[in-house]
Amino acid sequence: MTYLRSAWTWPVCLTVGLAACMADGAGGYGISATDGGWSTGSTEGSPGAGTGDDTPTSDGAPPPETEDEGDFRVPRASGKYVYSASETTDSVAVIDTASLAIDVVEVGQGPTVVQPIPGQAGDAGSVVVLDQGSDDIAVLRTSEAGATTVTIHEVTPGANNLAVSPGGKYVFVYHDVDGPEQLGPGSDQELTVLDVAAGETHRMTVGAHPREVVFAPDDSNAWIVTAAGVNVIAFSQLGVVGKPPLLPVVADPGIDPATLEVQIVAGEAIALARVDGEPWLAVTQLPGGELTVLDLPGIPTDLDVAPGGQFAIVTLPAPGGSSFLEVPLPLGPGMYTQHDVPGEYVGLASVAADGDAMLLYTTVDPFARPGAPGRELALELPEPLFLSSTSSTGTTTGDTTTTTGTTGGDDGGPQPDPRQRVTLARRDGGGWDLVTLFVEVPIVSVGLAPDSRTAILVHGADPAAESAAWSYSLFDLIPAFPLLKRQNTLAAPGPILFTPDGGRAAVLLRDDATGVRKVDMVNLDNFIVRPLLLGSPPEGAGYVDPTEKIFVSQAHPTGRITFIDPVGAVQTVTGYVLNDSVKD
Repeated sequence: MTYLRSAWTWPVCLTVGLAACMADGAGGYGISATDGGWSTGSTEGSPGAGTGDDTPTSDGAPPPETEDEGDFRVPRASGKYVYSASETTDSVAVIDTASLAIDVVEVGQGPTVVQPIPGQAGDAGSVVVLDQGSDDIAVLRTSEAGATTVTIHEVTPGANNLAVSPGGKYVFVYHDVDGPEQLGPGSDQELTVLDVAAGETHRMTVGAHPREVVFAPDDSNAWIVTAAGVNVIAFSQLGVVGKPPLLPVVADPGIDPATLEVQIVAGEAIALARVDGEPWLAVTQLPGGELTVLDLPGIPTDLDVAPGGQFAIVTLPAPGGSSFLEVPLPLGPGMYTQHDVPGEYVGLASVAADGDAMLLYTTVDPFARPGAPGRELALELPEPLFLSSTSSTGTTTGDTTTTTGTTGGDDGGPQPDPRQRVTLARRDGGGWDLVTLFVEVPIVSVGLAPDSRTAILVHGADPAAESAAWSYSLFDLIPAFPLLKRQNTLAAPGPILFTPDGGRAAVLLRDDATGVRKVDMVNLDNFIVRPLLLGSPPEGAGYVDPTEKIFVSQAHPTGRITFIDPVGAVQTVTGYVLNDSVKD
């Protein structure tokens, strides 16, 4: 299960399969995929999620959806600088993206995670670096002229992740249970908070197995999502409270945390929680702890919060037609409004940044096995690519629903794979206008651009393809008849980066066995794709706002980063792990 995403602004990460937006620490937003599944992150649903078993559970609950997050230890950007840590040389390369000048500075032992510290003046940069080998963090500050200073602070042993508050005032150093390293001797319940301005560290103990740190937009509070509930940390109490209050997010503390999905809506100071197989949604006030349970008309498979925090979406899939619930935030008198998705099986929702559009889809096929419930129900697929358009104007307070629209036909034939259909929902007054399109290859994830105008659908491998078996689709969300453009590739799409203005995207493609090492540069205004061959396998991507450059980090023994400016000019720096050099 995953515990994720604040909703006061863009979510912390653009989740694969959920299409939330990930701020990559460099001003860009990205998703990641590999082999039709996801390389890192956690899985929505029961412990068996993501294993390929789409069989409905014995109690009739829908199969869990797969929804993973990327975890990329790639260079990060702050100001006009990119900071790249070298774990083998205990150093960080500071690259000026305007001049490509490189300064290599020493930090602690085994630097890994790098996170930007917001709030720097002009083009100056600042980051915090986790030195896992020496159990400390290094705070780097680089002036506009290029001079870098380093300050070292001792932190909690065994930490493997960093979280920085929106205003750059506080840094949390903790062990993320979903991180790549196993915890050695000690406890993952200890963490360190750095007051950046004062240069002081504070240690405290929180609930078991921390997964996420979420901040209030005004830097007044932080919430630590753990397996035991949510710890509430008031920054005014730093140095006073060593065991911050722990609030449960469900009424039964004996619920297996692996079946629990929790989201913090930071702007409203509430926690939302759902449990696999349970037809309810729990809402907890933070810090008061008041718990409200909403009884739902079905079993939800996804909980998604609008990036602005104004509402939440809960999906209720069913073989003959699904629905989704729109829950106003803060909770209003009606509690929620139910909208039907006639004739479709949808288990995941991805809400656009403006809150006026979303994609509804599924990553499972509940009809794939003989005898699965609903297999006898068939959805008629009209011949045109533009399959169906309905208008959902449902209203409910938990008991009644009124929906207008049309449903697909039922001819009793074999059930098509619901992963080959995606529904675009666009705000239409008090309801949603629904448009469902057919895609040739099943969807494994979607990502929406920050401007809410386009999306990228990532597909699994096409078993019928003789070559270029992988693909992704570019999706124009604006026209009445949306445009889908499928792009075939020689490798599974890896990390995908959107620029903050939504004008460009970079799709990383890597297959070491066949020697594929390139990045597709996508113009999202006209959907033209320009492949760029790389000298080494790509690892991750980011964006530098002052110079408007996309950068792609690559697997190279001495370090390699390629920069692409808005007009497509390409420059590469290499060898900075050992020395300073530039290759055009």
